[in-house]
This record gives sequence, C-alpha cells and structure tokens, in this order.
Amino acid sequence: MIILNATKFCIATFLSNLGDVIYSVVIAWYIADVLQSGFLMGAVLFSLGLSRFIAGLLCGPVIDRIGAKLFLWLSDMIRAIIVLVLAILLWDHTISFAILIMVSVLFGAIDAFYWSASESIKPRLVATEYLSRLNSQYFTVVRTTIILGPLIAAWMVESISIEHSLIAISILYVFSTFLILFIDSKNSHLENMNDNNDKTSYFSDLRLGFSFLNRQKMIFYLVITIFFVNIGANGVNVLFPFLAKNVSDDAKYLGYIYSSMSMGSLLTGLIFSVKSIHKVELKIIYLSFLLQATGIAALCFTQNFLIILIFVFVIGLITGFIGVLIPTFVQRSVPIHLLGRVNSIMMAISMLSTPVAQFIFGVSVDYFNIKYLFFIAGALGIVTSLSSLLINERKGTPRETVM
Repeated sequence: MIILNATKFCIATFLSNLGDVIYSVVIAWYIADVLQSGFLMGAVLFSLGLSRFIAGLLCGPVIDRIGAKLFLWLSDMIRAIIVLVLAILLWDHTISFAILIMVSVLFGAIDAFYWSASESIKPRLVATEYLSRLNSQYFTVVRTTIILGPLIAAWMVESISIEHSLIAISILYVFSTFLILFIDSKNSHLENMNDNNDKTSYFSDLRLGFSFLNRQKMIFYLVITIFFVNIGANGVNVLFPFLAKNVSDDAKYLGYIYSSMSMGSLLTGLIFSVKSIHKVELKIIYLSFLLQATGIAALCFTQNFLIILIFVFVIGLITGFIGVLIPTFVQRSVPIHLLGRVNSIMMAISMLSTPVAQFIFGVSVDYFNIKYLFFIAGALGIVTSLSSLLINERKGTPRETVM
C-alpha cells in the first residue's frame, strides 16, 4: 500500500508539473507571438513570482491545519478550471492584459500551496527510512517534466493551436486530481505521530512556524545558506546563454549546456530513487554546496566547450544530490504538524533568491566579462557554504526529530 501511494503521488506529480511547464511555454509564446509585448512578459513573470513569495510565507498554517492532500487536489482542480476558461476566452478574442495578470497571480499563489503541500505529504506516504528514495523519485519526475515539457509545448503550439493546447493542459490537471483522490495519506507508520489539533488561531500557527525556525538555529542557518547559495546558482542560468554565445552563434550549444546540467541531475535522481540515504547531516549538505559552487567558479578558467560540458554535468550531479538531501533532512528534522509552515517559509525565502539573482547578474553581464561573473557566482557559494560549515562545526548538528 505504501509503495502504491508513493507511485500514485509521483505519477500525479508528473502530470501536474508537466501541465505547469507546458502552460508556461504556451503562455510565453502567446505573449511573444500574438501580443508582442516585452512589458507584459515582464509583468506576468513579476506578478507570478511575487504571488508565489507572499503565498509561500502564508500558506503553511492552512496546509498543516486542513491537510496537504486536500490542497494538492484543490490546486490541480483550480488550475484545470482556469486553463479551460482561458481556452474558451481565446476562441473569440485575445486575452486582455488584466486577465493575464490575474491568472498569473492565481497561478503563483496556487504553485506555493501545491509545492508546500507536496513536501508536507511525503512523510505521510512512506516510512522515514524511505524518505530519501521518495524525494529522489520526486526530484527525477520534476526534472523529467522540465526536459519534456518545452518539447511537447512547442509541438502542441505548432500542431494543434494554443486553444487546444490549453485544453490538453487542463486534462493533465484533471488526471492528476483523479490520482490524488486515491492516495491514502494516513498510513500505519504514522499512527503514533503527534498531529497538531490544538484550536489555535491562524496567526498563532503562522508565528509558530517562524518561532520554530528561530529556536532551531541550525535549520535557520540552512535557510539563509540556501538563499545566498541560490543567488549564485540561479545567476548561472542568466550567464549560460552568453557563455554559449561566446562559443558559437548556433543556439544548439546552449541546448547542449542545459542538457548536460539536466542529465547530471537526472542521473543523481535515478541513483537515489533505488538507494535510500539513511542519515543526512548538515555537514554533507554544506559540503555539497561547496562542491557545487567550486564547479561554478571553475567555469571561468576554461574556454574548451567539452570541458565546460563536463563541469556543467558535474554541477548537475551535485545539484541533484542537494535536491534530495535538503527535503529529506527537513522532513526528518521538523515535527510533522509543523512541516507545512516550515516548508512554506523555506520555499518562499528560496524563491526570493531567483529574481534577486536574475537582476544582479542580468545587469552585471552588460558591464563585466562573463568569466568574472562565473567566478563571483561561485565565490558567493564558496564563502557562504564555508561560513555555514564553520558555524555548524562550532554549534553542532541538530538532532533529527523522531516522528
């Protein structure tokens, strides 16, 4: 039953995330091709990111109180309805600026609830010793949709029109909701767990999540480390197109870079999908950050494209490892009745690093040689992870909470 629940969860995740990726590409193409507005593109992305951040900070107590499974179902059902309505509107006329912004705000908020609920439900699906395996399977599924989604979206837009593409996306969400209905999130391995059923207010619950992070200093330092390391790691995505341009004017070289990164991440995900990690220490997470940042900094020392691809592949391997370690550590260290709150706060702070990185490195690329920017991105991660390692060694690693 436990294995079946995890399988249904992963398949539902695949369908939902595939819908997300295809939708993002289809809407971006609609704005660029039909509306031809760079301002609107920026406004849509900004409103999406801002609503994700705000909802990410606030959604945790609601998920902990009502239940992660319900929010997974509601998120996909609401998205299915929204996308279907957009398809209907497109039959008669173009979608207005106001509607696109409103949809972006709704999608951003729904994304925050969905992602936080996805992390919170995992300990209810498998026993603790299998959490790393489920996290690896989840990571692999998400990375696969990131690779397949744009290819499918491009084919759909060219072959069946944007309207029919939106209908197909809506169907993906509906299939996901169908699978979620049959997930049993109250398995026997949780019978003795302490759920938080106290009749407290929403704001008390919200404060409790921040209070937990404030008390658990090592987890708080992890959140801060993730923010600064991600600035460097996300900044690299801004630099990759310019790196490829330096090699050749052929866009396929950029595709090679992204493919190398994705293959590295996928390989790590596949390995740990069948092999459990029985113990996760903060020291290992920080060392992984250090290796990732060193790989990024090393890109400034070579112009050989084959060596660049090898470095990027290794960075992808380490990124995949980090993507498994962090949720496994949090799920084992945070009491289950606080997971929604803690995950939502961590997710919001982590997501905030993306626009910060895009702004800093996007502006800097006009003034500095990209090899120096790669070094700066890596150096930021190296300094941050080394500082966190030293703090962790001085204060000691927090014990995993028995759940």
